[in-house]
Amino acid sequence: MSAFFVYSFITVFVSIAALGLFAAAGTTTANAKKKSYPTTKVNRVLKTNPYDRNVVFTGSNAMYNKMGTLKGARVVATKATIKDLIGEHQSKNNLRAYRYGVTSKGSVYYKVVSFDGQYRGWVYGGRSTSTFGGGIRPTQTFTEGTLTPTQKTTEYRITNPGIANDGRSATYMDPMYTEYKLNHDDRQIDNTSNYGMARFRLDRIGTRTQEGDTWVYIVSTTPEYTVVNGWIKLDGLTATGTITQ
Repeated sequence: MSAFFVYSFITVFVSIAALGLFAAAGTTTANAKKKSYPTTKVNRVLKTNPYDRNVVFTGSNAMYNKMGTLKGARVVATKATIKDLIGEHQSKNNLRAYRYGVTSKGSVYYKVVSFDGQYRGWVYGGRSTSTFGGGIRPTQTFTEGTLTPTQKTTEYRITNPGIANDGRSATYMDPMYTEYKLNHDDRQIDNTSNYGMARFRLDRIGTRTQEGDTWVYIVSTTPEYTVVNGWIKLDGLTATGTITQ
């Protein structure tokens, strides 16, 4: 083996070893640079009128167990899941915002809970605490309308009295899922089986935003059935004639 060959081999080996050391040093330096996370600057309860804090998802952001950019934040509802909820057009998926937070980077998050209680977490809300933005937007869950002259003078009965919890048999304190904590179990009366003979007039009318269905507040035309007075779907009633009193 010539001296030249040995010298060349040693040179190449040393060069490769040096490169390896540099690569290792570079890896060590990269590992030493830990990811920097924002911190919590504000985390407070919202004290505005609860009815002004009804919101819905926009689908642009996921829901997290804490403000989404904080260390340890994890997704509790993906954007795909949220878009599915939006597509359902169900009032149970309405949200009530009840806390707000601001990170050290100025990002605003709101803690929300769905009206049916199935989803609870933090959603990005934009850069301002004066309005809802980002992954949520304000909503009016129910809009009251005006009874027609015919509706005002028509007498009704419940078409299928019973225990079905579908908005058509029972009567409710409010139209189903139009307010947080007033859900499908908050019925005025949960069994109308014994009220098939009861007759009612319409007192109020309105439309749920999500489903677009019509609800009416019925009032008994005789004192013995006033226990049934409450909200029910209009299509759960049958007209029986004209009110004579």
